[in-house]
Amino acid sequence: MSCSEKIFFGAAALLLLAIISRTAFDTFAVILEETEVELAGLPAELDGFRILQISDIHGRRFAGDGTVARRISEAKPDIIVLTGDYVRSDWTEVYNFYPLLETLTKMAPVYAVSGNHDHRTAWPEIAGVLEKAGVEVLENRHVLLQKNGRTLVLAGVGDPHTGHDDLQAALPQAADGPVVLLAHTPAWFQPLYKKRFGTLPAFAAQQTLLQKVALTLCGHTHGGQVKLPFLGAVTTASGELLPKPHVEGLSREENGWLYISRGVGQSGILPFRFLSRAEISLIVLRSPEKK
Repeated sequence: MSCSEKIFFGAAALLLLAIISRTAFDTFAVILEETEVELAGLPAELDGFRILQISDIHGRRFAGDGTVARRISEAKPDIIVLTGDYVRSDWTEVYNFYPLLETLTKMAPVYAVSGNHDHRTAWPEIAGVLEKAGVEVLENRHVLLQKNGRTLVLAGVGDPHTGHDDLQAALPQAADGPVVLLAHTPAWFQPLYKKRFGTLPAFAAQQTLLQKVALTLCGHTHGGQVKLPFLGAVTTASGELLPKPHVEGLSREENGWLYISRGVGQSGILPFRFLSRAEISLIVLRSPEKK
């Protein structure tokens, strides 16, 4: 083998090692992403309200006293929210992280909504396990959260991909405070979804209802799960190739904000991540009255 060939194969081996290492890191190491969001109408008394979001667990194993549990405890959340897809293909996978659920419910009130994988396996059984651990399931309904004498509305909507969403039932007719909506998917905001259903009266009604929402928290996209250098996410389960908007993070959507978590698990034929690190999300609400 010539010197140039040795250099070529050596460089190729190093590149492959780097790709494997980065894939393992992005797949298994969970980062805490902290984002501040200013909500119109949020009272000064609720400034700094902390929402810890976990999405798309997909049956991943988590201990009740592991690194993720410690990071969540250190974040000191006021509430913890779970935004769907607790399993991949078998509803009993929810028990893989049951110890973490029990720990979370001792830290703060925990609320949950469903995802498409949950309905395609056995959502009633999954919901039952969540409730057994002390999680309150918000499937097309809302609750009023009180802190310092002021109110925040927390609503949860079922998964639209499997036809279990009812925004009208989920949202209050009138709200005493800003509305935060838990939804598994950002589908209502995505261009392909709008193109497919935008002319239907039901879609127009949904868009009107969404005007009530100050902040929507969701997952589903996995942040692309696999990204290509310089090109970004290959897809986000939206049906779009190389999508640019609504992949991850915070964006402004008409009257409110949308935050898309990359989640902590993975799915698909090749269940790994690359350049889309697993995350838990800390959303800190800010009041314009505090300025």
